[in-house]
Amino acid sequence: MRLVLLALPGSEAAGAKIGRILGVAPGRIEERLFEDGEHKIRPLDSMRGGDVYLLQSLHGDQQRSPDEKLVSLLMLLGAVRDASAARITVVAPYLCYARKDARTQVQDPVSSRYVAQLLEAVGCDRIVTMEVHNPAAYQNAFRIPAEHLEGTRLLGD
Repeated sequence: MRLVLLALPGSEAAGAKIGRILGVAPGRIEERLFEDGEHKIRPLDSMRGGDVYLLQSLHGDQQRSPDEKLVSLLMLLGAVRDASAARITVVAPYLCYARKDARTQVQDPVSSRYVAQLLEAVGCDRIVTMEVHNPAAYQNAFRIPAEHLEGTRLLGD
């Protein structure tokens, strides 16, 4: 199965480094912003039969909020699924809303579970993230394989 790496806007530098290590050039993406704040994002290369990895850290920064990055990821994920990818893995080094993983008050949201349901509904087959607030709650939020990577040893070394 052909490996395809797509680095979403804001994650291109990390995608280029990962691509060099893997010996794979990151795939091309087109993103078009509309005047009303909506956008369109799509892959420009064939996804058919590919083992696709979508790279997007879902933290807020100067350019985009976590919500904007999440919606962009969901739109590209759907487009890649519709383009006949064989398998789609989301690599989100920082996963937004992972801290809200349990109810602490009546009628509290369990936001981490809602993010999991959104990703699964659009077609994510596997997710990989790092240093989540509560690894057990993170893995229980997903019905798909959810990999949790720890960076503590890397930072310590």
